Amino acid sequence: MLSRDCEASGLQRLLASAASSAGASLLLEGGIGSGKSYLMRVAVRTARAAGFDTISLRARPSGPALTCDVLRQLKTAEGASAGPPAGEPDTPDAAAGRLDQLIGALTPRTPLLIAVDDLHWADRRSLCWLERLMARLEGLPVALLATIAPGLAPRRAATARGDDPARGDDGTTALARVVSDFHQRTVLSGLDLDAVGYLLNSFFGRPVADALVQACHRATGGNPLLVHALLRELRRAGTVTEPTCEQIGSLGSVEVAQTVAARFEERFPGVGRALDSVAVSVRAGTAALVADLVGISRTEAADMLHTLVLCGVLQRTREGVAFAQPMMRVSFLAALPPSEHARLHTAAAHALHASAAPAREVVHHLRHATRIGERWAYRLLFDSACAALSRHDLGEARTLLERCFQEGEAGDQPELLRRLSRVLLSADAPATAVSRLRALPRPRNGGDTAALATLVNLVQATALDGDLNGARHALRTALADLGPLDPAQEPAAGARALLGVLTLITGGNGTPLPVPVDPTAVRTPWVRCAQATLSALAAWAHGGRREEVVRYARTGLSEPDDPSDVPTTPLRLLLAQLLCDAGHHDEALDACRVLAAEAREEGAHTMAALAQTVLAACGYKAGRLSEAARAARTALAEGPPGIWVGSGMARCRLGGILLETGDLDGARRLLLDDLALIELPATALPDLLFHRGRLNGTLGRTQAALADLEECGRKLPDGMYHQARCPWRSAAAALYAEAGDTATAERLAREELELARAWGAPHAVAAALHTLALVTRGGRRAPLLNEAAELLQDSGAWLEQARVLRSLGHELRLLRKNRQAREQLRAALALAEKCGAWALVAALRDDLASAGARPRRGAETGLDALTPAEHRTALLAAEGLTNKEIADRLYVTRRTVELHLSRVYRKLSVSGRTDLPAAVAEQFADPGRRSLRRVDTTMGPPDRPVCSMTLRPAS
Repeated sequence: MLSRDCEASGLQRLLASAASSAGASLLLEGGIGSGKSYLMRVAVRTARAAGFDTISLRARPSGPALTCDVLRQLKTAEGASAGPPAGEPDTPDAAAGRLDQLIGALTPRTPLLIAVDDLHWADRRSLCWLERLMARLEGLPVALLATIAPGLAPRRAATARGDDPARGDDGTTALARVVSDFHQRTVLSGLDLDAVGYLLNSFFGRPVADALVQACHRATGGNPLLVHALLRELRRAGTVTEPTCEQIGSLGSVEVAQTVAARFEERFPGVGRALDSVAVSVRAGTAALVADLVGISRTEAADMLHTLVLCGVLQRTREGVAFAQPMMRVSFLAALPPSEHARLHTAAAHALHASAAPAREVVHHLRHATRIGERWAYRLLFDSACAALSRHDLGEARTLLERCFQEGEAGDQPELLRRLSRVLLSADAPATAVSRLRALPRPRNGGDTAALATLVNLVQATALDGDLNGARHALRTALADLGPLDPAQEPAAGARALLGVLTLITGGNGTPLPVPVDPTAVRTPWVRCAQATLSALAAWAHGGRREEVVRYARTGLSEPDDPSDVPTTPLRLLLAQLLCDAGHHDEALDACRVLAAEAREEGAHTMAALAQTVLAACGYKAGRLSEAARAARTALAEGPPGIWVGSGMARCRLGGILLETGDLDGARRLLLDDLALIELPATALPDLLFHRGRLNGTLGRTQAALADLEECGRKLPDGMYHQARCPWRSAAAALYAEAGDTATAERLAREELELARAWGAPHAVAAALHTLALVTRGGRRAPLLNEAAELLQDSGAWLEQARVLRSLGHELRLLRKNRQAREQLRAALALAEKCGAWALVAALRDDLASAGARPRRGAETGLDALTPAEHRTALLAAEGLTNKEIADRLYVTRRTVELHLSRVYRKLSVSGRTDLPAAVAEQFADPGRRSLRRVDTTMGPPDRPVCSMTLRPAS
């Protein structure tokens, strides 16, 4: 009786009226599964417990008359017989008269409940008897309870089951008169959220999430039949833990479909097939579509759908009719055999195309249909696939393109292969993409655009799988088989540029120069991007021309990504990495964030994970350790399974990041204990050796660390690009210096500095100067450290700047310049906290304590580091007030305001007043921060009213 308080009260009033000899009647109306029959059974049990005699009846379309059922159930009083007297005919009219006599004999002594289930199926003469009974009900201790499903009144022949042919009465008129005579009429609604939640809690034996309750209520509409069927399906599935909302939405019950179809089969033969046709429809079914699929007239189909709407199985929409509850549709789909499912979709596609229905509806059916074999089917599927690619829906595009292969002709294959290969590269795991792309045709000439695009995608997938040398060899061989290439053929020029990129990355010989194509004449974006990438790498490899590298990198990153052509995400991520290596950290990070968001929105899981991997690398180099760690974990969690370049690089870089944050156990698990490192791609091996060497050095394993670092140097291909990727010489030089081998340490440090100066990136030169200062004896350290600190001033490499400032602070202490040393150490501590380098933070706090600085409570940087007075000053300055206005508002001197602001600038790491609004706005973007409301008042005298301040940008 969950969610049935009003109905229960109505039943109690019905029985109370009968007990007081004031007969009453109640009609319960509801659709299939609304709980009408259950409520009637509850009423019968309640009446029996109250001393009532009860008669329970259930009408059937082809069953006996209700009067005969009543005679069989009645218990006679004082020798009265339930059968007809001797000589009296056993006819319905005679039975009705005998029934009136027996009721009259019973009711003076005991109240009576007559319960009639499915009143809509009753025959005309039984309805006439009920009508006669209700006419004199108020003088009898009789309660009449009936249930009815709207719209199910039978339309049978007038001569059937005792109807009067002279009157032309088919039973519906009598039913309408009886229904109108009921004293009360209650329409049953579905269970509410609380009732569904109670049932779910009882099922799982514990409270469940509100989202799960809402999902169940949404799927079933609160219909009791569907709710209990859903719980049975959960039990059949052996569900122990709470399912997800998506799993709830996918549950269907075959028995529900069979029950609903059986209820209507006698009235509408073929109703099951009609409901199947509605279930496979994309949005809603129509009478025309149902008639075509079932093979009946449109009038019959319209009547059938109208009745199903009245009974609550279907509901009307703007397009036609649809299932009232989502679970009902899923149930009919679950009961549909695969062959019938495909047949219905095929027939629906034909019917909708013939009626000029919208293309999306036809395509919905074509996706699941058997082969149509007509050109219109291919065109609709191909156009829809192109539209899916344009809106970056790779999953839908893959399904439609694979379906296009069944409908297309031989001439359609190249274009389909080109588009499908993009989807495979972007969404599949690299190993899976390689295996599928290898089966596709190879180019026959330099103008074979589609086949060359497929070849380029295969090469990129092979490289992502970790086999860069194999990718280079496959592309070189394929291009050699084509013979001399015309530079004006853009796909061939793009393939040649990609070959040059692979050759430079792998350090191979015979590096091809960029194809001499006029950039203004190149129309294909991916070809322009490939040529820009090759030009950037060549500028670095052949002289380290950093300005050219940055210019070509920006050019390639600005190229649009055509969703129907070769994906350029790997090339653009390589360009972002070059920007980071050139010292443009923020620009590189922004590019990686954009590429990761685009790939995630597109559903390109492989590209999204690769973008997160490069974001982790750039974030690590820039000192954004928290963001870098999140990116690396996202790449490992959301990327394709197995070991590939992205997962290998992310694992190694995450280990290096954890080392900086002080999580040695986490770094050890990733870099030393992880068995998956055995299968690490060769291209990620230098990264593993570099970070593992640093970890071993931190753990005091000097020999193992040096062995790893020197092996890293041997594994790295030649070229400045790779040497900048893993600066193993600097790490090894520090270890050699600790071991006492200063000559080797200084040699490695000078080699690193020479490479860094040839490249020219400020952060790289500063890092090399820092290493050289650490391994250099005598008084030459201070100039090296000062030069490094000056280079890092505006470089954006926060972590390296914090390390250099710490070393400079140590050097100043040795020169007995303690005040300057503390300033440098405090600046280093602020940067280390900003980076999230907690191992360095702990060391710097010890350094400050040793330098005589007073220990600070709480954070050294950020909003939490501000004192209440600094908070107030920062907020007023962010509002645009001048120093004089702030001083007047806070009743302090202007000099005090200036001192507060200088500390605010340092703690918030901003350059001046114009940056304050954005810095203070972080308070409101992060609810977990300490509230600023406690300082949002003026510090006036006690009698002044408190004025709240509103944050606004400075004008």
